[in-house]
Amino acid sequence: MAVLRPGGDASIAPASRRNPDPTIACRKQRSLRMAALRVLPALLSLAAFSASATEGGGNSYPMGVETNFNGLMLPEGAHWFVYYSHYNATHSKNNAGVDNPQLARFHLTVNAIAPRLSYVWPRVTFLGANIETRVVQAIAGSDLDAALGRPGGLPPLDRGGNATGLTDMAFSPVILGWHSPVYHQTVGIDSHLKTGTYDVADRVNTGRNYTQVALFYAFTWFPAPGFDVNAKFRYATNQRNEATAYRSGDEATIEFSGGWRVSPELAVGINGYVYRQTTDDDQNGHPVNGNGNRGRVNALGPYLTYYASPHLALVAKLQQEFGARNKPQGTRLWLQARVPF
Repeated sequence: MAVLRPGGDASIAPASRRNPDPTIACRKQRSLRMAALRVLPALLSLAAFSASATEGGGNSYPMGVETNFNGLMLPEGAHWFVYYSHYNATHSKNNAGVDNPQLARFHLTVNAIAPRLSYVWPRVTFLGANIETRVVQAIAGSDLDAALGRPGGLPPLDRGGNATGLTDMAFSPVILGWHSPVYHQTVGIDSHLKTGTYDVADRVNTGRNYTQVALFYAFTWFPAPGFDVNAKFRYATNQRNEATAYRSGDEATIEFSGGWRVSPELAVGINGYVYRQTTDDDQNGHPVNGNGNRGRVNALGPYLTYYASPHLALVAKLQQEFGARNKPQGTRLWLQARVPF
């Protein structure tokens, strides 16, 4: 389990942001619930590392990280977090949504760990919203076992490789957060800067070698005591990779979850995402593969949250991908935690 030592008290939040729950009888249980709700937005807000349609079938943004409580914002002050992600795929789908017949074998594994600094500016508001800034820098290890099939009985041509290094830094300069008793929402700017490890001669890289900028809107809604509904809508544009003359198309992502608070200590639910590339990839001014190489994929799976204390919550999420085109199709596992200094 990834563990983080944040620099703030998640149990301290303005009363206007609190969501009272009549099912929790005593003040201690209510305090535990509210503190845990303040923990989860940051646990589920990582925007840092690639799982590896776009160039190479990968993305700058880690799809599926912001599925739960993404409309809630942390209390004022600084907060530190750490995340772990594991991605495993044994299928690479083509434009028709079937395993790419050109590949004799395919197996991709990515492990990543990322710290995040989140800062909610004290006593600063804009249009009634609190203001947050986030920075995330991940380290990832990617292992690709792939080979192209060849005719005439020739052995497959190896195209695999592995790499460990920095990914592109995620920087969200401005996020605005509005709050009410049952509905919370955030609007902001995401960016992935060209800071990751990259060599055009390498088959596998942990950096993308281009910058991505995105706008997003997220909400968290409590329709009834003990229940929550969450979604984040994100639209991203990519710059050109100058080393390959390749420009990845625009990307739209919806991340979502629905949960039920079984007890003050335990919550369960479903989470997932829908990804669609909305414009063509192009290289040297021409659509890639003649069809633009537009990627798409969906994912769905369960999650479990354990509230160990008012200042510590542990989250495990599983996301099984399906319906992929021009991308790998696999399984994602997230382990996330926050603990105080």
